Amino acid sequence: MEEKVTISRALEILQTYPILSHTEIIPIHVAHNRILAEDIFSLVDNPPFDNSSIDGWAVLSSNDPKKRIETNPIFAGDLPPPLLQENQAIRIMTGAPVPPNADALVMVEDGIHGPAHSNFIRKKGENIEKGEIALSKNSILTPAALALIASIGHASVSVFSKPKISIIPTGNELVSPGEKLEPGQIYESNSISLAALVSRAGGAPTISQPIDDDIDSTRKKLDECAESSDLILSSGGVSMGDHDFIRKLLIEEGEPLFWKVGMKPGGPPIFGLWKGTPILGLPGNPVSSHIVFLTLVVPWISHPDLFYRKIKVNLQTTLKGSPNKTTFRRIKIHSGDEITATSQTHQGSGNIVSMVANDAISVLPPNTNGEINDIIDALWLID
Repeated sequence: MEEKVTISRALEILQTYPILSHTEIIPIHVAHNRILAEDIFSLVDNPPFDNSSIDGWAVLSSNDPKKRIETNPIFAGDLPPPLLQENQAIRIMTGAPVPPNADALVMVEDGIHGPAHSNFIRKKGENIEKGEIALSKNSILTPAALALIASIGHASVSVFSKPKISIIPTGNELVSPGEKLEPGQIYESNSISLAALVSRAGGAPTISQPIDDDIDSTRKKLDECAESSDLILSSGGVSMGDHDFIRKLLIEEGEPLFWKVGMKPGGPPIFGLWKGTPILGLPGNPVSSHIVFLTLVVPWISHPDLFYRKIKVNLQTTLKGSPNKTTFRRIKIHSGDEITATSQTHQGSGNIVSMVANDAISVLPPNTNGEINDIIDALWLID
């Protein structure tokens, strides 16, 4: 087992255990935000024929505008018209095929004798040609991407199957929301955020009831999840405490691969295999759990563009870095002539309010503080 690895090394290890390995073919109308499993090639030229981008007249630019004579109109969906004859101006509607020899269009607003424009003709294949790659494997199927796929003739698409991901919250202090809190207890929230993050990532989450800090209960739960899941995400139980049984079991009875990552918050995640199923143990603090998911899980099982934009910001708040660790502080983006950032809350890893009051995360390199007017890297989170 490797200890105190860098973020890049942790990702290298994770990528050797791919979660997105199975594929399925689904109709495009249910494929929003899924991840493409293979290149998509155009089945047709787009546009499939030369057509008009305006309402007006199709003409020969060499003819005298004053001598144009209007002929029968052509509409979108009509068969291609015959060749234009000398001085003919065929009335044409948006989307209609232009005559084969027409080289210009006149806008209806300008009248039949108005100026001719060659750039109003949409040329066959000018957007994409038949056989050309329209979208590459691993692309996100956004609304625009789905429209493109439909426009080139595909009714279905091959995507990565949704991985089954079990989420296990651990801790004697945890109580499900809605129940009465007793002294020393807190409401369990990590499974809620993790399930939402897993869903956005394209996975199918299953939330377990919080398990007590008991080694036998933890072992039993890991066994159950290993049989039914492609990945196990646990929350808590990974640090150095006497009751951190996720770490203890994975090291003593599983196949541990790395423990502790050079990042703050979120330093103690542990990764390995439990009976052949990958398990990533996340910290129990809610901010730490969230940021480890964004930093390690998203690039591993999903696509970062679903979660954040990488940007540069002019820092207007001092931020404390960390020795030998990449530091992720919560910041608020302000858009204007320049993108600036401030911090709206304290940076405690248990302060989930900070993930709501702010909308981005700083990326401070190891041994680096953020000073006012520094230009720093940041992840602008997508709601």
